Amino acid sequence: MRRLWLALVLLGLAAPSCDWEHYALMNSVPARGDSSLNPVVRVYLGLDGLSHSAVVRAREQGAFAGWNLSRFIPMFPATSDASWTRILHTERFAGLEYGHYDPVKDKVYNKAVGGLLVHLVPPLEELPFTLPAYAQAPAYYKAFDYHASAYLDALWSYDRPFYGYYRGLDNLFVALEGRSQVQDTFTAYLLETDVIGHLRSEDDVVASLLSLNERIERFKQAHPERSFVFTLFGDHGMDGVAKPLDSVVDFRDELEAAGVATVESFEEADKVEGPAAVAILHTRVTYVAIHAREQWVSEVARRASTSKAADLVFARGEPRTGFPEGLTWVSAWREGELAASFAYDAATDAYWLPSDVDWEALDLPVSFTSGASHGVFSDEALFALSVERTYPDFFFRARTAFEPISVEFPADIVVSYRHPFMSVGYQAPISSANEVGTAGSHGAMDRLGSMGALLSEERELPPAVRSDNLLELFPALVEHMTQREVELFPSAQGAELDYDALR
Repeated sequence: MRRLWLALVLLGLAAPSCDWEHYALMNSVPARGDSSLNPVVRVYLGLDGLSHSAVVRAREQGAFAGWNLSRFIPMFPATSDASWTRILHTERFAGLEYGHYDPVKDKVYNKAVGGLLVHLVPPLEELPFTLPAYAQAPAYYKAFDYHASAYLDALWSYDRPFYGYYRGLDNLFVALEGRSQVQDTFTAYLLETDVIGHLRSEDDVVASLLSLNERIERFKQAHPERSFVFTLFGDHGMDGVAKPLDSVVDFRDELEAAGVATVESFEEADKVEGPAAVAILHTRVTYVAIHAREQWVSEVARRASTSKAADLVFARGEPRTGFPEGLTWVSAWREGELAASFAYDAATDAYWLPSDVDWEALDLPVSFTSGASHGVFSDEALFALSVERTYPDFFFRARTAFEPISVEFPADIVVSYRHPFMSVGYQAPISSANEVGTAGSHGAMDRLGSMGALLSEERELPPAVRSDNLLELFPALVEHMTQREVELFPSAQGAELDYDALR
């Protein structure tokens, strides 16, 4: 296993990396600051894959006592790079992950193992030339004072997840000690919690959170000269469902079996008689993004939904008769049938739901006026209706999956896998490596992999929070990002929620 990773690194590195260990040290050496100038330091920790269920279990064992906890609902599909970008409102990432399709250039970038390599070995930041957009590090990194201490942190974390995690905590608290001398806000990102969730069990994730809680308390006791106020938040949940190898699916094979040709460009698709699509193999996640010509979107989505791996297949929808013009439609397919369709009115921030849809089959208890052909619902009403159901925040998340918010090139179709299936993501040249990352995953619409956590000592929290709204709740985080010269971009239209009305 280790040889595989090293081989990938040697193949992928074409220039020497900067010395991140030295950089981290020189930017973290504690210099004595005047604690009266910043007696309170707010600490915001972004933990990749911080699931609500793992936090609840850690709290049952005494961790984070007295902290405020909220269910933190991410975008769909809930995947790291796009989700962090959207949570922090930073410059758009090209695709949902490094591997993506660019419809302007009609090309797939960072395919299969290449996408994995870029995911594990981030683009170099100090090169004498500018990297192309598809190879640049995501802009959200700039929001964090600390996001790695060594260039190959991600690589070593996948090889030895707990070693990487504890090493990361060591470096994080060294950095916090140094920065707190001159800053009243500190931000950090920990990748390793996601790695533990992919490679190990939820018990191990809980153990990692217990350790983090112990480190936080020990740090506070060692630094009584200041009050440290912590907030933790995650980009997605972790389903904790082990994936048997025969359930690790290459969705291109599923499409081919359903009569959809899989191609790598629309130019190639246009030469095919019948439906054709570009399917992106991301890392080991529970979704697949698909691109297709407009005239084939519905048919490709329908056929994709016949796959044994598919729970729901979402697509840009077609307008229905009897409804106003100008609405944005979304469709959801299941087992070859149209399971649901609904529309969004941007002018009123309202959703139009047809009454002939079996919403109960989706665990969505929508009520209509007797005899009505449809109902019009507010965003708050549908959020409250769905937040604790199988598909939390179903309507907003499905609708915005196809909008260029944190993703420059959104998909036309998104397959949400059913348990215990997951995307193969890549096929490594060593067969044993293909068993890696199957202990748990995320990305599907259902709550297991979607329900993240927001945990804070700073303020009271609503019972559930849409991740798009994080910055609204923590203005000090916004101010710190501004000081770090992070350019902030608008969130999805209609993302705001009246949390007081939801209580």
